[in-house]
Amino acid sequence: MTIPLNADGVDETTGEERVRPFADVLRDLGRGQVIDEAAVMLQDIVNAVRERGKKGRLTLTVDVAPMKGDAAALVVSAQATAKAPASEPTSAIFYADAPGNLLREDPRQEKFTFRELTGRDDNKEFKQA
Repeated sequence: MTIPLNADGVDETTGEERVRPFADVLRDLGRGQVIDEAAVMLQDIVNAVRERGKKGRLTLTVDVAPMKGDAAALVVSAQATAKAPASEPTSAIFYADAPGNLLREDPRQEKFTFRELTGRDDNKEFKQA
């Protein structure tokens, strides 16, 4: 709910001096674009945290600067950034050959050659090595 404040920051319904809610300022900034983007980012972070079991972060940066040529005007800009938890790295074992190529099999390991046994009697049992 937006609190109606006059130009002096006074609540028009109670006559009390009030601080304008921060969310109201964000809604006015870029027609709510930053606050909408932050909401989507937050949802993405929540899902990533639940999936990966690690911490995420949403950062909202608000810059306020004087407007050149008008001492009464202020330029307000905001940006939301998200840091979702990273997934675990995928790894596998590789071996490097002499020129530096990565291979799944160790190039120094001798290769075994296998041959199929022929004339096998299916009624005989073979011992496994």
